[in-house]
This record gives sequence, structure tokens and C-alpha cells, in this order.
Amino acid sequence: MKLAWILLMTVGLQAAPALAANPDLIDQNGFRAAYKQLDIDNNGRLSFAEASKEKIFADGFSKADKNKNNTLNYDEYASYKSQQQDKESRRVVSDSTITSKIKSKFLLEKGLSSFKVSVETKDGMVILSGFVDNEALKTRAEQIAASVSGVKSVKSALVVKP
Repeated sequence: MKLAWILLMTVGLQAAPALAANPDLIDQNGFRAAYKQLDIDNNGRLSFAEASKEKIFADGFSKADKNKNNTLNYDEYASYKSQQQDKESRRVVSDSTITSKIKSKFLLEKGLSSFKVSVETKDGMVILSGFVDNEALKTRAEQIAASVSGVKSVKSALVVKP
């Protein structure tokens, strides 16, 4: 067992310089392959036309171009793409949290079934749909949704169905 471990460590240590010398082998965020695919002219830089094939760069090329040379090197590309993915992840988590809080409050409200009311959240905008027993419950559901932190607006498509 010790011999196998020593052999594994020896092989691993011998491979480490190769990994350090070739950053393509260590692509922690997975962006290098996408960058190379966008770099049509293989000059190691992305023009606006090349980068804008990805929507985030069509809208944010100038923000990504830190050195303002009208091209993106790999570091600029990876940094901006990573920032945008992080921002999107935070938004999704925030929207999910808002939805969960609203549904939880619905469970506590007498007469308001969270199973009959659907809650969807996108960028802090909440859409309520489904059925409630009366107008008072419809209004109460809208109030509850609007009271949750992070909610920017509430659109109700609730239907009163006695």
C-alpha cells in the first residue's frame, strides 16, 4: 500500500512542472476552451465581433476591456465572464429566497393555501397565479408578497374561485 502511494506521489510530482508550464492544462473555470473557440483569427485577443457572439460581451464588451485597447485578452475575458456568472448566481439565489419566504408566509396564513397559489420571482419581480376563495385572500396574498424583503413589484394573476 505504501509503495503504491509513493509511486502515485512520484508520478504526481513529476507531472506538476508540466501543468505549471502549460496553463491550458489547468483551466479552473473552463473558460479557456470557449475563449479559443471565439478567437477566430487565432491572435490571442478577441475583437468586439468575436466576443459579442456571447451575449454578455455584446452588452458588456467595453466594461470587460479594462485596458481600453478594443480587444479582450484572456484575463479580461475570464474576469468579466466570471463576474457576470457570479452576479447571475446571486440573483438566482436571491429570487429563490424571495419565493421561499413568500410561500412560507402563505403556509402561515389561514385560508391561503400555498399549494393553490404559484409564486414565481425574476429579478425581484413576483408573479402570483392560481386560485383563492375570495377577494380578501387575493388582496392578502398580494400584501404578503409585497412585504417580503427584496421584492420590487408584485403582479397578481390570482383568480377568485369560490
